[in-house]
Amino acid sequence: MKVIALGNLSGATGEKSKGEEFTVDAKTGAELVNRGLVREVLESPVAKKAEAAKE
Repeated sequence: MKVIALGNLSGATGEKSKGEEFTVDAKTGAELVNRGLVREVLESPVAKKAEAAKE
């Protein structure tokens, strides 16, 4: 799960700065979202297609 830190984080996921995007497993991501520490990055299907086309 891709997430964005809503503040500075330090812990099992390492040290992350506010606004930093990083990947965690689904369970950890859900816990962080529920605690209000991160928000999930939702990629639109259009963005994924554009990325694939660039490659």
